[in-house]
Amino acid sequence: AMVRTGAAELIGGRLFRACAHHELLFQVAVLSVATVFSMFINETTIVLVFMPVVLGVCKERNLSPSRYLLCAAYGAALGGEWTLIGTRSSIIISDLLRQRTGQGIGFFDFSPIAAGVFMGCATYFFLVGRRFLPKAEVQSLEQELGKEYLTEVMVTPQSTTVGSTLDQLDWAKRQDITLVGVIREGERMPPNGWMKLHPGDALIMQGAVPTIASLLKSPDFQFMEEVKIGEKTLRSLDLITIEALLSPNSRYTGRTMQQTNFGRDYGFSVLGISRHGQTIQERPFATRLAYGDSLLLLGHNSNLERLERNPNLIVLSQRHFPTSGKRQAILTLLLLGGVVLTAVTGVLPPALSIPLAAVAVLLLGCIKVTDTYQSVNWQAVATVGGMMSLGLGLEKTGAAGALAHTLVNAFQGGGPNLILGVLLALTVALTQLIENAAVAIILAPIAYQVARQGHVDPKPFMVGLAICISTSFCTPIAHETTMLVMGPGRYRFKHYLSIGSGMAFIAWLLTTLLTPLVWKFNS
Repeated sequence: AMVRTGAAELIGGRLFRACAHHELLFQVAVLSVATVFSMFINETTIVLVFMPVVLGVCKERNLSPSRYLLCAAYGAALGGEWTLIGTRSSIIISDLLRQRTGQGIGFFDFSPIAAGVFMGCATYFFLVGRRFLPKAEVQSLEQELGKEYLTEVMVTPQSTTVGSTLDQLDWAKRQDITLVGVIREGERMPPNGWMKLHPGDALIMQGAVPTIASLLKSPDFQFMEEVKIGEKTLRSLDLITIEALLSPNSRYTGRTMQQTNFGRDYGFSVLGISRHGQTIQERPFATRLAYGDSLLLLGHNSNLERLERNPNLIVLSQRHFPTSGKRQAILTLLLLGGVVLTAVTGVLPPALSIPLAAVAVLLLGCIKVTDTYQSVNWQAVATVGGMMSLGLGLEKTGAAGALAHTLVNAFQGGGPNLILGVLLALTVALTQLIENAAVAIILAPIAYQVARQGHVDPKPFMVGLAICISTSFCTPIAHETTMLVMGPGRYRFKHYLSIGSGMAFIAWLLTTLLTPLVWKFNS
C-alpha cells in the first residue's frame, strides 16, 4: 500500500532531491530514511520502494548509484532492529518467549540497544566504510553494453531470406546477434522462430559493430538506422532501454525468458544480464535466470506501464502507473500509525493489529486484492514453515538443551556476559550465510535454554539475539535487501565484505555491552 498510494515515494523522493547536491548528505538521507521506514515496514519492501527513487535522482543529477544504494540496504537492516514488527525474526523470537514465559517482547524493547547499534554502525560507515564503495566511474549495465548497437536493417526485395523462417537462418541463431524486433507495414511483431520474412521487413538487431557490419555486406539487407544502447529512442519504434530486477517471488527464477513468453506478453526483449556485479556474455534471452539478476530490457515506450505492473520484475525507474491518490496515501499512513499505537499501548498485539490493518487497506480501496497476493513472498513463507519444523525438532529431541548445556559449561566461568557474547558472535556468523528468520528459528530455542541453565532471565538473550540477527552486512546472499541492490549498484562480494565486516563487529560488540545494561540478567 505504501508503494501503490505513493506515500513512501512522496516523502523520500523530495528529501533525496534536496540532498543530492552533496554526496555525504545524500548518503545520510538515504540511510536515515530507509532506517526510519523499516522500523515499521518490512525492510525488503523499503528497499524495493526507495531503490527506483534513488536511481531516478542519480540519473537526474548524473550520479553513480553505486555510491548510494548500499546505504538503503544497510539502513533498512538497521531500522528493522528497532521495533517488534521490524523483522520476521523479531516476531518469531517474541512469540517463542511468550509461549515459554507468558510474556513476549514489547514493541520498543529493542529500541535502546538498536539506537546504540545504529549510531555505532552509521558512524563507522560514514567515516570508514563509504571509502570502500565502488568509485563514481563504475558503469551501469546499460553503460557496460555501450559497445553494443541497435541496428535497423530492411530485407531487400531480392534477398535470399525472403520466405524463410527465422529458425532457418543461420545468422538468427548466432550468439553474438540478437533479433529484438520486426516491423512489418508499421506494426511491431515479436521475432518468433516460425515467422517468415517478407520484402520490406525492418529488422531490429542488437550486437557488436563488427558483427553487424559483416552481416550488412550481404545484398540481403539494406542499412536503415543505428543507435547506441543508452540513447533514448529508435525512430521507427520509439524504443527505450530500461533496467529491471527479478522480484523476490518471481516465477522467472530458474527459467529462461524464452520459456516465459515474456516478449509476447510485455513487448520487451532482454539485451543483457548482470549477475553478482558481472555482465553475462552469453545470449541473454536463453540464459537461465537467478534471484538477484539485473536485466537490461528493450521495448516500446507504450508498453512500459504494463511492464511496471509485472509482479515478477522490479522496474528500476520512477513508476509510471497511476497511484491510488492523496486520500489513499493518507489513509495508509494513518493505518500504519494505528498499528504502531496499538502495539505500543498494548491494546492489540502486532499478530492481530497487522492483519487487521491489511484488511482495512483492502476495504478502503488503497490497493487491489491481486496486488496483495502478488506481493507475498511465498518462497519465504515456505522457508519459514520448513524451518519451524526444524526448530521444533531441536526442542523435542533435546538437541537445543544439549547445545545450551555445552555452551554454558564451556564459558560459565566468565558469567552470563561472556556466554551472551559467544552466543551473539555465533548469531552474527550464521546470519551472514543463512536467512534471518531461519537463524531465529534455530537459535531462539538454544538461547532460551542457555538462559534457563544459567539461571538468568531469558529476555536479554532473546533481545540481543533478535538484534544481531539483522546484521547480515558481510555478504549479499543471506538477506534480500543486500541482494537486491547488488546488480543495480554493480557491487561485488568484496564490497560487502570490506564494508560489512566492520559494521558487523561493531553491532556485535555494542549489542553485547548494551544488552545487560538495558535488560538485567536477574529480573
